[in-house]
Amino acid sequence: MTNFTVALFGRTKAGKSTLRETLTRGNGSTIGKGSQRTTRDVKEYFWQGLRLLYTPGIEAYQGDDDTKKANDIIDQSDIVLFLTSDDSVQPGEFQAMAQLQKINKYFAVILNVKHDISNDLEDLQMFIDIPEMVFDEDRLSQHKHHIKNHIQEYLNWHTIDIVPIHAQSGFLSTKEQYQKYSSQLWELSKIEELYSLIAYQIYTNGQNLRLSTFSDSLISFLTEIQEKLYQAQEELHKQLNLMVEQRKKLRNIFLETQEEGNLKIQSECNSLFNQIDDQIGNFVERYSDMDISARKQEWQKIVNQKNLEKGMKDVINEIFKKLDEKLKEFTQEYEYDVNNIKIDIENIKISNLNKGDTGKWIKRSGVAVSAVVGVIALATNWWNPIGWTVAAGLFHIGANFAGEWKTGEDDKNHKKDVQQEKDSLKKQVFENKQSTIKSCQDCFYESINKYDYQVIAQVDLYIQGLFEIKEKLGHTIAETVKTTQEPESEFSNFEE
Repeated sequence: MTNFTVALFGRTKAGKSTLRETLTRGNGSTIGKGSQRTTRDVKEYFWQGLRLLYTPGIEAYQGDDDTKKANDIIDQSDIVLFLTSDDSVQPGEFQAMAQLQKINKYFAVILNVKHDISNDLEDLQMFIDIPEMVFDEDRLSQHKHHIKNHIQEYLNWHTIDIVPIHAQSGFLSTKEQYQKYSSQLWELSKIEELYSLIAYQIYTNGQNLRLSTFSDSLISFLTEIQEKLYQAQEELHKQLNLMVEQRKKLRNIFLETQEEGNLKIQSECNSLFNQIDDQIGNFVERYSDMDISARKQEWQKIVNQKNLEKGMKDVINEIFKKLDEKLKEFTQEYEYDVNNIKIDIENIKISNLNKGDTGKWIKRSGVAVSAVVGVIALATNWWNPIGWTVAAGLFHIGANFAGEWKTGEDDKNHKKDVQQEKDSLKKQVFENKQSTIKSCQDCFYESINKYDYQVIAQVDLYIQGLFEIKEKLGHTIAETVKTTQEPESEFSNFEE
């Protein structure tokens, strides 16, 4: 009986929570709270080798999403059970069930007898001694008659198995305070009779039940895949057009950054070197009487105070910081579209399709589906800031310059030409400034082109993937359509 799935439907307050608490040995915390929608979501649990799907009250299924959820449960189930109660058998609950897809699985009704035996021990003992008072055949026969009429009217079935149970006694049998009566209560709950009915269907019709479930699941899965792939194909087409335009914007961002960066480097370099140039006159006049070695040392101090290399590195780092900000802003502009595609693809729930025999089909076309997921993953990570910084020594700054000084011997014998020394220093400051500008701009050009290549290469890879995946999606859709149209022949391929 392993791997057989039973789905439990029914209206709120019919006793589904009590039955579930009984089978799962729960503490009873959810019993009587159906009106609070504590069982709004489908839950899975296991009972004596069976997989049971516990559903919300049938009246909770409202709208397309809820109906789809109920149909999905039916598709993956081998047996469908419907719980009603003897306190109020309502035509509407069966009518609600009929609003779902045609149920071509084994379908049975559980009639929960809601006679309260928890008030005092006298009621409990009477139930144990005279159970026929609770399971009154005449009264239950009338309920069964009404149920059969409702089933025939709304589900168009002329025969139906109906199993009376007493869910409360089953639940009480699991509680410590009723341990003395545990075996009697469990037997009187008749839940074992329900299990026997399920076991009989599995042992006598199990192969047909399993075949029907796999076939229905396959068709349902393939139909859902088709819908999702069509949506993905449409959105991928939109994304293609979007990304072609966005690529142009990206290139413009880098071109603008390069142009603005070169101007910023030149401006900052001019500013730093002009500060040095402005001190030449005072320096030469102040230190003209010093020997050459001392003058060189004093001049180098002035140059070092400006910290040229750090200043230029900070400028370039600031340029790239602003570039990062522009790229982040750019990413946010189109992030919504990318996330929409990612969400749609994830809704295919590929991981579920890879389980069991149904996965044997999906593996044949799964290459295309997994490729979509891969491309979408790339879409969300197409740009990852590389944290660009200027490393020491990447560009040359002519910081160690001190003019065309005379030799020490000449300086002793000849009066130094102050103006000539000023001109010489100004010339070398200018030459070093130009050299530094070129060196920084070359470094900047090399780095931004590398950065540009990394980002654009990711976008190009994404765009290329989108083009390729459209064709693969087309092949996958065609195969799902073909397989859906021939479910029996396709299903035969699943058998070992």
